[in-house]
Amino acid sequence: MLPATFAPNQSPAKVHSSLRQSLKAMEQAHHGAVLWFAEVMRRHLYRDLGYSSINQYALKGLGFSTSRTGDFVRLARKLDDLPAVREAMTKGELGYTKAREIVSVATPETQEAWLETAKGPRRELVRQVKRVKRAARVDPGQVELLPAGPTVVAPREIPVRFQVDLTPEQEARRAALVERLHKTGGVPNDKGELMLVALAALLESREKTPRGVIADRPPVQIHVHEKDGRLTVPTHAGNRDLGRADTGRVKCDAAVCHHGGRNTTTIPPRRRREVLARDGHRCRAPGCGRTRFLEVHHLVPRAHGGSNQPENLVTLCGACHRLWHEGGGRSSKLLKSRL
Repeated sequence: MLPATFAPNQSPAKVHSSLRQSLKAMEQAHHGAVLWFAEVMRRHLYRDLGYSSINQYALKGLGFSTSRTGDFVRLARKLDDLPAVREAMTKGELGYTKAREIVSVATPETQEAWLETAKGPRRELVRQVKRVKRAARVDPGQVELLPAGPTVVAPREIPVRFQVDLTPEQEARRAALVERLHKTGGVPNDKGELMLVALAALLESREKTPRGVIADRPPVQIHVHEKDGRLTVPTHAGNRDLGRADTGRVKCDAAVCHHGGRNTTTIPPRRRREVLARDGHRCRAPGCGRTRFLEVHHLVPRAHGGSNQPENLVTLCGACHRLWHEGGGRSSKLLKSRL
């Protein structure tokens, strides 16, 4: 259904009818938009489009506000957890407005009962949702942490598992803190990256880095070993091979130690400082702007004739840099067009 074309000075009945038609069209448009958005999020299609996170895609690729991004992300995530609700929306049996109400309280065990309630008037559904929220003392404004997407594993790369058990109270605090962080923008959705950023911020506060001062060196340096063309790093689980994406990142921007010889760098230190300063010590990927774990990336790889001239270098955070190399350079043109 299309919205009614506006024309002034119509009769009251015609204005009322046109408004109802437009509102119904708007509801259908929201319904379809959420399903398409959930598809992008479920299949991580934003990566193929050159974005490092679903939030970055929503804010920059779609022009969403932070509040609208939160609404769409929350609904899309809940649809993954509530297959019956997702199916009802896909079939057109459940509209966008009612779906928003249901996902705020439904669980996999109760979704069928909520779908039955949704067959009645929306007013009754809203009343039941409010009753359940009051009984559970749920803060309706609190959004959960985005789940980390599946790890892209290159040949020989084995993820290192790090598990933390939280009390219910600690989990509630974590979720509330993450929600506040996401409202500020530029926060990674990946749980691993978020933990590293938090630890780096804590380290900076303990070392009492003056506010506004940009550190010349990253908060930590890791040692990468190369043997027979393979790059490995030491972990608590033993030495682990780096995947293709992280190998590409290292070859872009690293200091190389030669046994018995002089150390070298892939980018001259002075040039690296120049590029970081030019880019304001911020990630230049669209919608990111992070200021920690910055790396300098070659737009045209050195293996393909790329130079260390400033016009071929750009500042990226570790997450965005990994994204570029995960795609094997497929997002190169997209990235260059936005810088």
